[in-house]
This record gives sequence, structure tokens and C-alpha cells, in this order.
Amino acid sequence: MENRTPLEKALEYFKENNIFFHLFLLFKNNFDFSKKQSDRIDVSEFTKEELKPVIAFLGKDASAENRYIGLNEFEKKLQTTFDLDMTLSDFLTAYFHNILKIDSEKSIHAHQDMKNFFEYLEGEYALLIGWFQYLKRGTGDSQWIYQLVSESPSIFEDYVLHLSEAVRLLPDRPLRLSLFSQIVVGDSHAFDRHTTLGKLLLHVFAEEARFHAIEPVKIPGSNEEVNRLLLKFNILRDDITNFATVVNIYAETIEGYHPMWESAAHSHSVMNVPMRELINIVAAYPANENQTVWVVENPVIFSNILDEVPNVPMICTQGKFNLATLELLDRLVEEECTIRYCGDITPDGIRRAERLLMRYPENSQPWKMDIPSYLKARFNKEMINQDDMKKLDQFALDIFACLKDEIKDRGNPAYQEALLDDMISELKYYYQ
Repeated sequence: MENRTPLEKALEYFKENNIFFHLFLLFKNNFDFSKKQSDRIDVSEFTKEELKPVIAFLGKDASAENRYIGLNEFEKKLQTTFDLDMTLSDFLTAYFHNILKIDSEKSIHAHQDMKNFFEYLEGEYALLIGWFQYLKRGTGDSQWIYQLVSESPSIFEDYVLHLSEAVRLLPDRPLRLSLFSQIVVGDSHAFDRHTTLGKLLLHVFAEEARFHAIEPVKIPGSNEEVNRLLLKFNILRDDITNFATVVNIYAETIEGYHPMWESAAHSHSVMNVPMRELINIVAAYPANENQTVWVVENPVIFSNILDEVPNVPMICTQGKFNLATLELLDRLVEEECTIRYCGDITPDGIRRAERLLMRYPENSQPWKMDIPSYLKARFNKEMINQDDMKKLDQFALDIFACLKDEIKDRGNPAYQEALLDDMISELKYYYQ
């Protein structure tokens, strides 16, 4: 045992606690879909108690708020702790290859192989036939499910029973996830994202939501991606704290004008509209003849603009496109509105702008995110680090190509605050 290799020692260590299996699934999902690759993983779904082994391994303060685990941080700790000369990505490949070995002598629920077992399940649970057929392909995203089967076919079949009931009882109207869990399983937390049953439900939904049968299943990585996937099946994970900040926009339900939105627009009042209210909105548009809605990411910029131009139709993203904001933007675009987006001229700011432009290619344009604006707002006392610079190459929209080159040449970020007077001046021209 003392002659074990560094890799064997690492594999043995991480097998001791199940939290690492779930964490490594998140890591693997991030690596598998490189177009959306992030340098950190959101672990806010796990409790502090569940994360204790991870925090202890990283040597971090257990009393602090640990919402994210950095991939580079984990890789360095992995390499130094076990004297391991391999990347995190290579280690994950070895890890999953190791734990997914199936002992052929231990038969799977009276069946000789996985394929036969899934065919048996097809006959018992017809609502999940499409999912079982996908699992039989043995794709990389399904390997952890194979492990569950190999560990205990009977327990896995119990999971399948609940999943089948979940599909059968999918709501016609939006329903909170906790209530849905209570109805299906009798436990309001059964389908929480970090539970095995919750992960399986997301896999079932992701398989159903694929555009083409040849596509691999893409398990959502971020909270917002999870929220969007669940909403496709009329399930809401959070309909109160997930909200859109909006001003001077009208909205309609199937019954006609919404009085709350109408009254707020008349008085130029800002609203934080939760997802609970937005799901009933069938149309949204600016409270004036101009079909443009201005979107800014900075709350300070948002408030200062309103002080000077109180009637401008505007949305504040507060630095991220949450589900509620995207839901509102979808309704606006359906009414042929134009979205003008202004963010910091930084790698992260440009990446957010690119995501918006790719989501609404015919109805969105950047605002104050060009070379003249960059040169004017450039903060030459700060340099962008190399890891952040790499984010500029994540997408390749022509509209930002020259701006990215300028940022790479000069190396400085530029922030919206330096452009506030220009924004106000332009908006006054349109709205006063």
C-alpha cells in the first residue's frame, strides 16, 4: 500500500466522501462544454455541512461564505497535496474512469449488462423510454448514472419510480419546485439541485429539451441555467428573490393592461418585479412611442440616469442576466423592441454583452461599448490580468473584434461611470 502512486492516493482520498463526487460532476460538466467554461463553480446549492470536506481540503476558512470553488485553486491544491503532475481535467478523466468500473461477477438486478437493465426499465416505465434509450448509448454525460446503477439497481429503480411520477405529474401552470417535490415524493427537498434525485431529474429534463437526437445531454451548470431548464417544464425554483429591475415599461396579461405596470410607468417609479409576476406577462413594451429599451448593468448608473431623464425605458441587470430579466427581455423582443446594452468595457462586460447579442441577434445592439468610449473611459491605473484576457476569446462576434484588439493592446479596463455624462446627454436628446 505504501508504494501507491500519487494518482492512486488522490483517488482513494476523494472516494472517502460523496461530496467530491458531486463536486467533480460540476467540474466535469464545465470542462465538457468549453464554450461556456468558467474559472469557478457555483456551490451555493450545497449546505455548509456538506461542503466541510471540500473547504478542509482547500484549507479555507470554514466560517466564511464559500459560494464558489475556483478551478485553478483546486487544481493547484490537488497537485501540491498529492505531488500530482496532471491537470484537473486529466484527473477528472482518471477519477470517473476509476469509479465507473463494473464488476461483471455482480450481476445487475438479474440482468447481465446495463443495456438489458435499461430495456427492462423501458418496459416498466413507459414515460421515460426516450431517456432510457439515450442512456443505453453510454455517452460521457451518463457515466455517473451507470455508477448509480452498478452500486444498487434496486435503489436506482426507486429513483426511476419517482422520476416517472414527476413526468406524469408535470404541471400545466408554473409550480414551485418545493411544492412539486412534495406532491411527487412527499419531501419538499427531494428534487433540490444537489441531491441525487434532483440531478437525475435535471438529466431527464435536459434530455427532453435537446433540439436534435444526436446532441449530447448538456446538464445546466449555473443557477440561472437550471432555472431556465425547469421553467420549460413549468417548474419554478425561486419566484420571489429572482426579479427584474425595470422602469417606464408597460406590460399586459391575457386580461389586458396590467395596472401595476401602468401606474408605475405614469409615475416613473422603479419596480423590482419577481418571477412570480413575470410569468403572467404576455407582452411588454416601452411606455412611449420609441421602441427602444436601454439596459445597463450598474445600479448606480441606472439611478443617476433616472435622476436626469426620468422617462427613459430602462432595465438594470445588476451585473448578471438572471431568469427574471431574461423573461422580461423575451417579452420585449416579441414586441419587436430594440435592446441597447451598456456594460463595463472589460472581458466580463464584453462577454455579457456578447451573450445578449447572441440571444437576440436581430433586436439588440451595444451602447457605449466601442473604441471611442473605451479610450475615453479607460482606467490606466489598472491592468487586466492574463486569465481575464483569455475571456475575450470565448466568443467571436465581429462587432467587438476591433474593441477586443484595442483592449489587448492597452491592457486597461474601462468603466461605465466615466461615460455617465455622455449617456445622459444622449438620452436627453431622445426623451426630452
